[in-house]
Amino acid sequence: MKWVFAILVFGLSCIVSAQQVQELSGKQVEELIEKVNLAQNKVMMRNSTTQDVDALFAMYSDDFTYVHAAYGGTYSRETLMGNTLRIQKAGRYNLDQGRYKVLRIIPGLNAAAVERVENQSDKVHLSVFEFKDGKVSKITEYWK
Repeated sequence: MKWVFAILVFGLSCIVSAQQVQELSGKQVEELIEKVNLAQNKVMMRNSTTQDVDALFAMYSDDFTYVHAAYGGTYSRETLMGNTLRIQKAGRYNLDQGRYKVLRIIPGLNAAAVERVENQSDKVHLSVFEFKDGKVSKITEYWK
């Protein structure tokens, strides 16, 4: 009887674990990255609104982190959103065209390497996007 209980518990835990991990297809990863890129660009444009910031952060998970070792380390979702709103309110987002154009996306298992070019400088940036439950859970930047 103990074996039956153990097997049931193990089976149930596997089902719960499988339900908690929503694996995105390569196409879904690419579509989400393109949407995030467009939203990031929109936030940095002249006359962007707090609604634009809200739309961007709606694509991030509640435990989202942003990591950029060359520019300050690790930021929580709350800190990054606060910084974004502060910069926007100060009028420092004033681009006339989007900052980034996606060059290439290499999707993996709930993650992707993303190569983007900065439109103003033609500088190429490498980032890794990670996903959880259909949202971006982490962005790690590998450029300076």
